[in-house]
Amino acid sequence: MHRYEDFEWTTADTLACEARGETPWRFYEQTAVYFDLGHRSGQVVPTVEGAGEDNPPVGALHVVTAIQPNTDPQAIDNVNRMDVLDIELGAAGLQVLPAVGASTDGTYSEDSRAVFGLSDDDARQLGLRFGQVAIFAWRGPRWSLLACSTDRVTHRGWRWISQPK
Repeated sequence: MHRYEDFEWTTADTLACEARGETPWRFYEQTAVYFDLGHRSGQVVPTVEGAGEDNPPVGALHVVTAIQPNTDPQAIDNVNRMDVLDIELGAAGLQVLPAVGASTDGTYSEDSRAVFGLSDDDARQLGLRFGQVAIFAWRGPRWSLLACSTDRVTHRGWRWISQPK
């Protein structure tokens, strides 16, 4: 079993530099996230205009991953990092659902976790600890992209696309 200390994580300075640039930020702004809720599944898709419904169908949450920026999300190192994230989220007693962040054209995807019960600041700190440029926040009518090591934020509306089981 791997531990957090077994890995080198992307530094806060590198993450801040990435967050200030247009790449990868513009790709993150267009990321859809798939949720498998067991009894139903679906995908949240950011929208440029308008706001989403008042309440996300899965409740308020943050989406976090341990996949390092600019790496292969399927690499064994990243799979092991996700295991460490799962262990830490479990130890903290947080409610978590599997999620998959993906480009809207379907050419890229990576495992993530939907985490309930965190403040935006706590979620950003978690993302920073796990080497993330940004995390997603879904609350009310807003789907937000929050940088982990700077104060950059993008708020969007959202739409939910149900997918049959």
